[in-house]
Amino acid sequence: MSACDSQRIAVDPSLSSSIFEYRYENGRRYHAYKDGNYILPNDEVKIQCARSGALDIIHHIYLLMLKDRLHLAPLDNPQRILDLGTGTGIWAIDMAERYPSAEVIGTDLSPIQPSWVPPNVQFQIDDAESDWTWEENSFDFIHMRHLSGAIKDWQKLMDQAFKFLKPGGYIEVAEYDMGLFSDDGTFPEDLWLWKFYDLVNKAANKNGRAFQIVSNVESLLNNAGFEQPDYRKYKLPLGLWAADPKMKEIGAYLLLNAESAYDAFGMALFTRELGMTVDEARQIVAGAEKDSRNKRIHAYSKQHLWWARKPEKSW
Repeated sequence: MSACDSQRIAVDPSLSSSIFEYRYENGRRYHAYKDGNYILPNDEVKIQCARSGALDIIHHIYLLMLKDRLHLAPLDNPQRILDLGTGTGIWAIDMAERYPSAEVIGTDLSPIQPSWVPPNVQFQIDDAESDWTWEENSFDFIHMRHLSGAIKDWQKLMDQAFKFLKPGGYIEVAEYDMGLFSDDGTFPEDLWLWKFYDLVNKAANKNGRAFQIVSNVESLLNNAGFEQPDYRKYKLPLGLWAADPKMKEIGAYLLLNAESAYDAFGMALFTRELGMTVDEARQIVAGAEKDSRNKRIHAYSKQHLWWARKPEKSW
């Protein structure tokens, strides 16, 4: 890390104590601020996994996937950048180092960002679904990655992003299908792994924060007023079955992340939304973990990226 400063997390004084009064459930810790809005735990188990190796596994997968690029939007020296759902803050930190003259703001429901960050980064505890309080037309770039499962009103989110971007500014949205696919019939419906994804989606649909939103993103951006979005789709193998060395490396990282993600995604949704007992939920999680390590299952995930520009003149 280059020149660093102590971490700055902006918190509404009325929330300063309550955000640390976490919810504990099934042996995991969950965020307190806007309790229930996001189903992933924020305890040390999840954070350690997310930072394993080169800090953040998913972030590292994206760097491999995008050939060391942090974004696909054609940015020209952005001076104000917003990262919604920043998580551990690693993307925001990398952007601050790559664009040292930019102010980078990362927001999240949980105060789990690192203790030392570049001086041009700040983190704020905030809910992306609330009404934004920044100055309108003030950001050059707004980034959001893997917010599916956390957002109820996606159109409001895109509309706010449009309002708070400068004319000519860019938005970039990175999402994934909550499910796996196979081209050779090795991912049948009788697998625990298949059952896991089916039940996760049913539970998320029930609580109103669906994962399956990729088919709607382009229309959401268009409805908000953005110019015609650009789009890329990537197929990433789960595990070590791919022949291509780069894909095998990505598959290894994806498997490493998945082995803790089944518990993180499944336990809260299965017990809260589907009424399962802890033992029933753990049986499905354990079965999914076992299936994911089976090299005879040639399953892959789909990652999607959109970027779009706010017109210079918006009417």
